[in-house]
Amino acid sequence: RNSKSSRLETMQPYFAQKKVFMLDTMEELKDELLLYPRGKHDDLLDGLYYAMKKCFPPNHKIIAEKNKNTYNYDTNQDINWYFKASSPFSHTMPGNETKSESTQLTHDLLSDYASARQNWVEQAVEDNEFRNGKQWSTEQINALRKRAQEPLVVNVVYSAVEQAKAMLTANNPKFQSTARENSDSKVGRMFSDLMAYVWDQSTGNVELKQAVDDYYVKGMGVMMAYIDPDADYGAGEVKIKAIDPLELFIDPSSKDPFCRDAAHIIVGKIISETQLVEMYPEFEEEIRNSVETEYLNNVSESRYALKSEDVTLKRRMSGSSITGQRELELFERYTREKSIYYKIYDPLADEQKILSEVDFEEYKKEPVAVVTDGTGKQNVFTDKQNVNQYMGILDEYGKTYHLKVDPMSGQPVPAAGEEDMNSIPNSTTTIDMLTKKDLIDDGGIMVNEIEVTQIYQCVSIGDKELYQVTLPIEDYPIIPFMNGFNRNPYPMSDVRLVKGLQEYINKIRSLIVAHASSSTNVKLLIPRGSMNKANLEEEWGKAGTAVIEFDPELGQPVVAGPVPLPNELYKNEADARADIERILGIYALMQGDVGSAPTTYKGTVALDEFGQRRIKSKRD
Repeated sequence: RNSKSSRLETMQPYFAQKKVFMLDTMEELKDELLLYPRGKHDDLLDGLYYAMKKCFPPNHKIIAEKNKNTYNYDTNQDINWYFKASSPFSHTMPGNETKSESTQLTHDLLSDYASARQNWVEQAVEDNEFRNGKQWSTEQINALRKRAQEPLVVNVVYSAVEQAKAMLTANNPKFQSTARENSDSKVGRMFSDLMAYVWDQSTGNVELKQAVDDYYVKGMGVMMAYIDPDADYGAGEVKIKAIDPLELFIDPSSKDPFCRDAAHIIVGKIISETQLVEMYPEFEEEIRNSVETEYLNNVSESRYALKSEDVTLKRRMSGSSITGQRELELFERYTREKSIYYKIYDPLADEQKILSEVDFEEYKKEPVAVVTDGTGKQNVFTDKQNVNQYMGILDEYGKTYHLKVDPMSGQPVPAAGEEDMNSIPNSTTTIDMLTKKDLIDDGGIMVNEIEVTQIYQCVSIGDKELYQVTLPIEDYPIIPFMNGFNRNPYPMSDVRLVKGLQEYINKIRSLIVAHASSSTNVKLLIPRGSMNKANLEEEWGKAGTAVIEFDPELGQPVVAGPVPLPNELYKNEADARADIERILGIYALMQGDVGSAPTTYKGTVALDEFGQRRIKSKRD
């Protein structure tokens, strides 16, 4: 198998679903299809793959109408050169709805990202199959059975991965938020308790084990933080979950181990229609009316399954079952965007705010009260309490008012107009109403324009956009844990590092069993022509006995037995096991093997200093 054959095999579902149309004159293309993979040429098939990947119908109404008349398509169907309306390459939806720009961008990025990660996906799928026991290729099995050997699997990798998972997740993680000053100590404890609460509510240990499993087997474990709005009787909860790295599409140019510098991150999943309705009940009508698409290509299995192990992500429902259940493609695109914000400091109210552009426009319209007393002194009020108080006086008494003594209570009360002989001297007050925009223009309120990175989220089902939202966070809510990180989003797994050792163990064990079988089988020697050999082979062959004829005239026959296997061969298998565990960061002493403990005092001190007091995982 190579990348080209993998590409060509992704077209198989379209042919199986009768979505591909060809002209009768395309004889060479037909020949390549019929002779694949044993044909001499496959260039036309390769071109057909790229044509199917990039082709789409024109969405201009005039051109679409022209093509509709030319090819005499049904007016209720989309115009499509190669596929029916359910094709993933169609840019129109039933009801003459077109894809939004955000959805189109998601699909374009998905196509590019999927092509860039194709080799990594094939490796990850193969490594996952290998870990789960699919460790022989079809060619290897055929070669073994020709030599009367069985393809045995001694799955050391599986147990080693499980031990590594148990070691890394033996204890619950501890969350600690440290205060920078004494006044923050309570806040620090509160954040620590919140993180522990989120972890417990999300069954964090289970999710972490799955992420660690993906980390060892596929090269990348992924955790995601999200909001469940229906949790706690509609109050909502922040939760975390593990994501299958095969469903994650990362910007290929990212060089950060946590992909913080990626321009886009896309999560693409295949989910049943019922699940989608439960996830997004407010969009039930859009989900029911959506069409099945096939933007996500499943990687075919590459290893032989001795027990028909089903470990590969694939489509399992076609919509033709008894229940009519459909599988739809859900896309969540996360994009880093720069947003303009305004940092405001109001020295009059000693208030500091950070506002978005929309909120800043509303902020500039807020009223400001400028109060001038009888001595000519001005006071400016921007806080809501004082502004509302003076606005009430302005509505009741007008712009200018004065104070006089109430004869009943003896207290000063406001009166409209300027003061007179019965008024309190120098009590005339003038109220002028301005806006905060006036103070900003005069420099009374300081404003700095800043750029803030935020995460934009676009959610769509197939060709149908559900919603867009800007999340109030600066980093992606998706955190990948790279294993063999090489400054790209395609890390190498530990399973790939030990694959050769595991295959070596399997070959040795198959050889040992075959040797033991041939050594213990009985050889029945009969003089030639004395008995019916065919009948003897049928009767004795069931017990593994070999029937051999010899000529008595040539002397006593000598039967050659198999040469005993050297002890070094058994030692090599044990060494390979130890090497696998060592590469995965698992050591015999850590698993309780007292035979691996040091026998001297200095060895014990060295173990205590450099082993037990240091982290026991191969990763920090």
